[in-house]
Amino acid sequence: MKNCLSLPALPLREQLAAYEGVLRTVLSLKQAHRKELHYAVADLSRSLTTERGGMKVNYWSTPRNTSAYLHFYLPWNLYRLAWLLPNLDLNLEDGDTVLDLGSGPLTLVQGMWLARPELRTKKLTFICSDIAPKPMETGRKLLETMMGMPASQSPWKIVLERTALEKTLRNHYGRVRLVSGANVLNELRSGRGQTLEERMDELALAMTNACTDNGEVLFVEPGTRLGGKMVSLLRMGLMEHGMLPQAPCPHDMFCPMLDQQSSGWCHFNASAENAPAWLMDLTNRARMERRNISLSFMHAARTQPQYDTDMVRVLSDPIRLPEATESARYACSSRGLALVHKAFHFQSGCALQIQWPDKPVIDAKSRAQVAYPAKR
Repeated sequence: MKNCLSLPALPLREQLAAYEGVLRTVLSLKQAHRKELHYAVADLSRSLTTERGGMKVNYWSTPRNTSAYLHFYLPWNLYRLAWLLPNLDLNLEDGDTVLDLGSGPLTLVQGMWLARPELRTKKLTFICSDIAPKPMETGRKLLETMMGMPASQSPWKIVLERTALEKTLRNHYGRVRLVSGANVLNELRSGRGQTLEERMDELALAMTNACTDNGEVLFVEPGTRLGGKMVSLLRMGLMEHGMLPQAPCPHDMFCPMLDQQSSGWCHFNASAENAPAWLMDLTNRARMERRNISLSFMHAARTQPQYDTDMVRVLSDPIRLPEATESARYACSSRGLALVHKAFHFQSGCALQIQWPDKPVIDAKSRAQVAYPAKR
C-alpha cells in the first residue's frame, strides 16, 4: 500500500499553470467579461451553496455561469486530480475502453491526460457520457488544445454519448476496462421509495456488469460529508458484487464511516499553495480563500489486494490532544477508526505502519482505537 496523495511533479504543475492559455484559446472571453469573471465565480458559488442538497444547479444555463465554472471549478478539479491520479495503479493497455460517467467537460479525461503522461501514446477509447452535450463538446475542445491535435489524430478515441448513467452502463455491458467518474455521485438522488444505499447498490451492480473480467472502477468526489458518504456507499455496493477496494482502503472490512455512531467521513486534504498563480489570483479576487483541497475516492477491482492489519490510511489533519506533546491523526484500519498518536508529520492520505498497544485502548470521545507509529 502506498500514499494516495502526493505533490504534483514540476512538469505537471507547469502544465496546470499553462491551462489558463488553454482556456483562453477555447473560450476567448471578451475583455469586459474577463474583468468581471471573479464576480461571476462568486455568484455561482453562492448559487451552489444555496442549492446544495436540492436540485442541481445548471452550470450551463447561461454563458456567465459556464465561464465561471470552466475558469474556476474545472481547474480546481484538475488540481485535485493531479494530487491523486499519479498514485493509482491504473494499468490501461492498448485497446482498452474507459467509460466516463457524468463526464461534464471531460474533467477526468483531461486529468488523465495531464497526470498520466505514460498513457498518452496508448490506443485507448474514452466513452464520455452525460445528459448534456454542450459541456462534453467544450471539454473535447479543451482536451484537443492540450493535445495539440484534433482528437481524431490522437491515439485516444473520444466518443461522446448523450445518455443517463444506467442506460450508458447497460449499453456497454461487459466491455469496459475502467468505469470512472468525477464529481458525479454527489449529484445523484435516490428514486421514489428508494434509499441512497439501494440506489448506490443498483449502480454498483451495473458498473460491475459493464466491466470486463479484469475491469476496474474509479470515482473521485468532493471531500464533503456528502461526497464521502456516497463513496462509502459505492464501496459497500461494489463489494457486494465482487469488487474489492484497491485504494484508499487498507482493508476489505465494513467501512467505519458508515457506522451510525460515526460523525466523520472518508476524505483526504492537501495543500492548495502549489495551485497555479492565475487560479489563486482568481480565487482571491472572488473572495473565496482556499488553503487546501479535499477529495474522496474509490478505486476497486476484482483483484484481491494483500492487506496488512498493521497498516492504516491517515485521514485527518492534526488533532491536538490534552496532555499530549504531539498531535494525533485519525486513520482507517482493519479494526475500524484509529486514533494514531504522535502522528503530526504524517500527511492526510499517507499509508502508515502502526503498532497497537498490547491491551486495546479506546478513545473516550471518538470511540477510535488508539495506535502509534511503528518504531523504525
